[in-house]
Parts: sequence; structure tokens; C-alpha cells
Amino acid sequence: MRLFRSLPRLTLALAIAFAGAISLPTNDRADRAYAQSPKDATEWIKRGKLLWQRNDISGAAAAYQQAANLEPKNSKILTSLGFLLTQQNNYSAAITALEKATKLDATNAKAFNALGFVYVRIKDYPNALTAYRRAINLDRQNIDAYNSVGFLLTEQKNYPEAIKIYRQAIAAVPNEAKSYLNLGYVLQLKGDRKGAFDIYNQADKIAPFNADVLVAIGGLFADQNQTEEAIAKYKRALEINPRHFSANLAISRVFQSQGNYVEAITALRTAAAAKNISSSNAIELQKGIAALYIQQGSLSGAIVAYRQILDIDTEDAPTYLALGQLLASQQRTSEARQMLENAERFFNRQGNIDGLAQARKALSELK
Repeated sequence: MRLFRSLPRLTLALAIAFAGAISLPTNDRADRAYAQSPKDATEWIKRGKLLWQRNDISGAAAAYQQAANLEPKNSKILTSLGFLLTQQNNYSAAITALEKATKLDATNAKAFNALGFVYVRIKDYPNALTAYRRAINLDRQNIDAYNSVGFLLTEQKNYPEAIKIYRQAIAAVPNEAKSYLNLGYVLQLKGDRKGAFDIYNQADKIAPFNADVLVAIGGLFADQNQTEEAIAKYKRALEINPRHFSANLAISRVFQSQGNYVEAITALRTAAAAKNISSSNAIELQKGIAALYIQQGSLSGAIVAYRQILDIDTEDAPTYLALGQLLASQQRTSEARQMLENAERFFNRQGNIDGLAQARKALSELK
């Protein structure tokens, strides 16, 4: 199971709020504004916003830098600049801009929030915690900051403090289900299943149509081998969101434990069809599908799943090896050899000695 919090997103809307309510030019006026050389910070901000909306991050950063040069004591401009530099992964420059913003305006909660985000990116967790705590002190309803602190404390296995911060988040914003989910997760890590169950049920009351909450409750039932109760929660989650990744993955595992491979595969395929699914999740699902096909003796289905993985990651050496071995078992020697040679090449490139030995052994056994 994972924490349901996510670090604050760096968005154009936030940056616009930082820099002030300035209307953007549109259409021909936008192009004319872009072509002109701005004479003051306001014009540079207009240009920066326009470029940001066009996803020209480097151009937008350059524009905000010009604005900051003209108004070096404007904390909001520096905060926006810090956001843009973060999107460019220029963390050192982003920290410089954001720290200056916080020194110019010690009440700029958004700058502290952004600073915490950057410190997390460079794995400087002590400074990240300090920045997020400052953001909380300035904005007691800053749910992103609470959850970010909780996440960092959980990563450090400081469960008592993580529990404390999540309870503070719930007290500050009682209707935010994410905080309940995170608290329940940490309680589970501590072995307090009853406490976790109580918290998840509280979340269910304030957010009865939250699929994440239902999956969390289902997970507790599944851990206690209360299969029917777990399936009921997962199905309810899937009624709300038929392509919910975690719900489909969880119910698939229950079906698999029951030997119901058809339903298990169907659930994984549904999850794989979700929009905007990450490559890593898609690969995880296809590997699960392949394993299920192999368990029920349907090698052709597993081969299709492995090929779909290679469509996503053309250098996945373990998949080349598994696919080559399956093809070899079907006497499809030419195809098997091609897959195993790819496995050998990529294992060798990665310096994976064990994988390389397996690929070479499989090649030597080809008839």
C-alpha cells in the first residue's frame, strides 16, 4: 500500500496568483506583446505568463528573471521564478530564488511550500521539513504542507510524529479524505489495524464516493482473509471508477488467490486501459497479466502481454528473456533467438551478470 498524498503541483494558476492579477493578451495582441521588448516588470510578467501557457518554460523563466531584475524585492515574482526553475530541474537556482522570496516576505506561505517541494526533489529532507512547517505556521489549512511533512516523517519511519501531523491536518481540514488515508496507512505500518479501520471508516463517512477510501478498507479486509468483504469494497470502488488502478489490481489479486484467473485478468486489463496510466504501472499490469496466463497454461496470452511491455520499454531485458524462453518452449526458435539476443545485449549494457548468464544459457539451449 502507498501513501495517498502527493507533493504540491507546480501550476500556472498558482504562479499567476503569486505575480498578481494581470490580464493576459490573446490572439493577435498576444503575438504583438510577445514581439515587443517590455520596458517594465509588469510587461515582463505578461510575457512570462503567456510563454508559460504556451508551455515554453525556458522562455517564461527568462521573462520572469527580467521582471525580477527590474523588481528585485518583489517576493511574488521570485516565487513564480522559483516555480519555473523547478520545472526546468534547475533546483539550485530555484532554491536561491525561493529563499530570497521568503527573506523578502516572511509571510509568503506559497514560497515556503515551493521551497519544501524543491528540497524534497534534491532529497534534502531536513530543510524540506523546515520549509513545509513554516508554510503550515503561516497557513493552518495548507493541506499539501501537512501531507508533505507526514510523508517525509513516514519515509524516515518516524511514525509517532507522522501520526501527529496527520491528526493536525484532519483537525485543520476535517473534510479532506487524503489526510485520513495517510493516517490510516501509518497506523497500519505500526500494526494498529483497528485504529486504521476506524480512521478509514471516518473517511468513508465524509467521502462516501471516494474510491481510494474503499480500496483502503478493502485492503484491511483482504489482509484478514475476509475475502467477500474485501471484494464488496473493491467492487463498490469500481462502480465509482471502473478503471481505478489500485481497485482493479487489488481485486485481481483476490481473484487470483481464488484461482479465478479469468476475472483476475479482466481486472488487470481494465486497469491497463485507464487514461494517463504511467509507463511503470502499465508494465506492472502487463507482467501480472503474463504471469496469470502462464499459471493457467495460456502461453499465447502471456506472449502478447510481454510484447506489450516491450512496446512501452524497448530495453526491458527481463521481459526479452521471459519472452524468449516462452517462444523457445513453443519451438519458435528464430523469434526466440532474437528475443534472447536482445536480453543478452541489454543485460550486458546494464552490467547485470546474473541476467546475462541466464540469457546466454537460454541461447545455448536453443535447438
